[in-house]
Amino acid sequence: MVIMKTTIKSLLIGGSLLTATSAFAEIEAEIYTGYHSIYEFRGVDLGDDLVDTGVDLSYELAEGLSLSGGAWYASWDAGGADDELDLFIGLTQSLGAFDVSVGYTYYFFPGDSDANTDEVYLGLATELGCGLGLALTYYEDIDQLSGGYLEFEAAKSFTLSECVGLDLAAGVAWSDDYELNTDVDGTNMDGFNHYYITAALPIALKEDVTLTPYIKYVDASSDLDSSLVDAGAESDDHFYGGVSLSIAF
Repeated sequence: MVIMKTTIKSLLIGGSLLTATSAFAEIEAEIYTGYHSIYEFRGVDLGDDLVDTGVDLSYELAEGLSLSGGAWYASWDAGGADDELDLFIGLTQSLGAFDVSVGYTYYFFPGDSDANTDEVYLGLATELGCGLGLALTYYEDIDQLSGGYLEFEAAKSFTLSECVGLDLAAGVAWSDDYELNTDVDGTNMDGFNHYYITAALPIALKEDVTLTPYIKYVDASSDLDSSLVDAGAESDDHFYGGVSLSIAF
């Protein structure tokens, strides 16, 4: 089975790399590690006890144009140990009130090289005057899988105290003949895929060090054939949670 990166991720890299040259000193970076009670990807429960770590870098190429990239590694229990490494790169251009992004991700599975695949994406994001962020992203696999995946998300952050915040997000997703997710008849998913609601509590332990526990609710189409997180499987395991620790440089 092809497994892919969780939709909950923190982004982050070691400070020694950032001071090597004046150019590298301008890179914004974060490192993170986390634990998640299940590995949920695009509405499907892929296993339990996900432990992940990652690094994300961003560099401003010109005014309003930035280059980002990084790596995400995870290990989890899917009835046996599974591992995944994702390598990603992208460009974001600010156009007035909107950010337009394009990018590429390579999915590598050490235990199953036949499952390795490539994906591209196109995204559009903006923030309303009230502080509500809106994002629409389309993903298309260009290698092992066929079809696409479209997700819309709305998010807003609140300040609860000097060191504690509250991040809320809700989203809905659709599949377009998406081979990774199949319906109960075994054919590629097409149409409504799932919706979700998340609540996170970022806690600033010290400057640039943040601990973030979260909880997420997922409810999928009754047509989605999933091990747990979908109405078709008649499962009660729609809630899961986790925690991440991040350091920004």
